[in-house]
Amino acid sequence: MKKIMIMSILLWGTFSLKAQQGSGVPQHTEERPASPVEDKGPEFPGGMIAFRNEFVNQFRSQVLLDAGVKEASAVATFVIEKDGSMSNITMESNDNKAIKDEFIKALKKIKTKWIPGEKNGEIVRVRARQPLVFKTTK
Repeated sequence: MKKIMIMSILLWGTFSLKAQQGSGVPQHTEERPASPVEDKGPEFPGGMIAFRNEFVNQFRSQVLLDAGVKEASAVATFVIEKDGSMSNITMESNDNKAIKDEFIKALKKIKTKWIPGEKNGEIVRVRARQPLVFKTTK
């Protein structure tokens, strides 16, 4: 029987963040876009290992296996809002609908809020990019 190995999140320890510049991300009413550089990036409670574990717990690998997918990778982009929630979750780098849908569903199921980023002592919205990888092993 195949064991499923999900190496989601932390591909080479990569997690890139940038504060919102306003273009391409809908702003809430009466909010200004954040500056391009934050003084303190957002943090997931428990760190990136906890984020990875939450993602793995929400990810349904059987959906991809049923679709015949043995390996998949994509880059997730999302906004970490001022309240610590994730919004505007999208997938780059993969054209397979099943892969994109399952990665997005797993991310949307994560209810733990981030500690938001700060710029000049003010809480800001931050865009994050996160590589995600799925592999089956024997």
